[in-house]
This record gives sequence, C-alpha cells and structure tokens, in this order.
Amino acid sequence: MAKKLTKEQGKRASICFECGCIPSKDVWREAVAEKGKDYDSVMYMAKQFPISECEVITIEELQSIEEIHAVADNYNWDNNCIKSLYAFIDHPLCDAGTALLLFWKGAGYEQLGHHPRFPNEQEKLFFQELVLRFKTKQFNSYKIAFDPYDECYVPTLDDCLQRGYLIPGELFCQYSTMHIDTYL
Repeated sequence: MAKKLTKEQGKRASICFECGCIPSKDVWREAVAEKGKDYDSVMYMAKQFPISECEVITIEELQSIEEIHAVADNYNWDNNCIKSLYAFIDHPLCDAGTALLLFWKGAGYEQLGHHPRFPNEQEKLFFQELVLRFKTKQFNSYKIAFDPYDECYVPTLDDCLQRGYLIPGELFCQYSTMHIDTYL
C-alpha cells in the first residue's frame, strides 16, 4: 500500500504544485517585485487555498521526501522551468526514487539519445547531471520506489535502436519498495 502524505504535507505539496513549482524563495521574491504575469498566475492559484503571497510554498521549502516526490510527480513538464528541475534534485531531501521519476517522466533518455526529437540543451545538461548523481551515489536517501516498467515509461527496443538511446542500468533500479501516494 502506498504511503499517504499527512494533511499538512499534502497542503504544502499542493500549494507548491498549484502555484507552479517555484524553485526558491529568491525566485518568488523576484516575481513579487516585478508584479508581472508570473506573479498574477501564482496569486490566482494562491487565492484558491486561500493564502497570501508570503505563504506561497517553493520547492526549497518542502519539508519531507514524500512532499518532494509528490510535487515532482505532479510537475507540469510543459512549463519547462529548468530551475525547478534543479531545485528538486538539489534539495537536501531529494530521494533517488524522486530523481528516477524525474528522469523517466521527463524522458531523459530522449534528451541524452543521439537523435532527440525536440533537442533542448538545458534539459540535456540537467539529465546528464542527474545520471552522474546516480552513478556516483549522490542522493541522501534511497527510500522511495519508482519502477519505470510498472509506470510504462521504458521505450521499446525498436525506439532505443532507432533513436540511439543508451540508458544506464542505474536508472532501472527501484532502490526501495516504499511507494508514495502522489495524488494531490
């Protein structure tokens, strides 16, 4: 059975996700100072909770491996905010299972392949860094399970051969059996 977030964890994770996965308080302070489109979008969502601008939760403020995992699982890849991706893996509580989730949901193998369909140099560098951290065991914990096969993220053999995907074996390991209920 998947581990559920506490009510408090769920609220923090929901605020962080719904407000756009802002990487840090510094990034949020800049948006507040500019009072532009990003600020308006965040405050629209913040009012749904209802919270003030000083109560917006950023990725760096998440307080548990479960919260980070839940927010990462709900991350909107269409936002394409590389700072948010780094905020996840740079968080001192980022678990290897969360990093696996980011690699597979973000199709890191696509960016690292020889013929990416949508080349993005920033994402390629991010996924190279993520793979390096796996190869050098740089995550503080290995408690959360993420199985790319179970979640249907592994490309077919034909895709791997045609696109030149070379996926390191470390990214197929589950590292644990603890599953997190990421429904927010």
